[in-house]
Amino acid sequence: MKSFQTVEEVNEYFEKALADLDKEYEQKLLTIEKNGQQVTMTLQKQYEQQKSAIAQQHEHEENKLNQNREQAIEKIEMLFANKGKVILENYKIAHEEEKKTYQVNKMELLEQKQAEERRKFQFFHEQQKALLTQIEQASDLTEEMEVAVDNFHQELTDILIKYNQQFDEAEQLFEESCHGLEQKRDEAIENLIDNEAASQSQLDDQLFEALQDLSEKTEQHYEQIEQSFMEKEQSLQEMVFAQQEKINDDYDEQREKLFKLQEQALAQFDY
Repeated sequence: MKSFQTVEEVNEYFEKALADLDKEYEQKLLTIEKNGQQVTMTLQKQYEQQKSAIAQQHEHEENKLNQNREQAIEKIEMLFANKGKVILENYKIAHEEEKKTYQVNKMELLEQKQAEERRKFQFFHEQQKALLTQIEQASDLTEEMEVAVDNFHQELTDILIKYNQQFDEAEQLFEESCHGLEQKRDEAIENLIDNEAASQSQLDDQLFEALQDLSEKTEQHYEQIEQSFMEKEQSLQEMVFAQQEKINDDYDEQREKLFKLQEQALAQFDY
């Protein structure tokens, strides 16, 4: 132990030692505080960076989901547009077939009508020739010829009525077939529109569910990093507190030693 000559020298020495101890103690506490602040700032920065990364990832995945939906919508629209073209093309082909069948039927009826008219005309012509050979019975010839002409006109009228009715029936059948085709076409297009709307609605539902899942996933990530940050911050605070406790204990111990040494040094002057 250092030797002292006077009490004043002892007090001066230990006052300086205590002052140095206090300064060292305060410096240690300040260093721990600064280190804790720096670590806290680093943790906060990492936390903010993680939050930013999660937000960017969320935005990226959300944009990707929306893009996938838009692409799917385009494919659906193209698919159903092609189906619509097929329906219209099939209708056009079927309508042309019905029109051709109707025209063929009309032509056949017309040919049948003309054939019957030719037969009636031929019969009337032969009948007239036969009557003209009976010229000696002139008194009855005129009457017979008039009757033959009337019969001929009636037969032609009957043929006209008969085939006009058949023409009307053929036209009505054609119109009904065309109406049926139009109805079938309209129903097919309506079903196509409903199916397209249902497909798009299904995509919207799937997108909504996917966005919900994404939001839940993102929220879980936020909670995880926040929990991790809080745990690290708590651990840091506990570590700083433990270091401060140790410094306080060391400080108290050093002060106690200095006080004891001072008492020992002063004891030599007791006489």
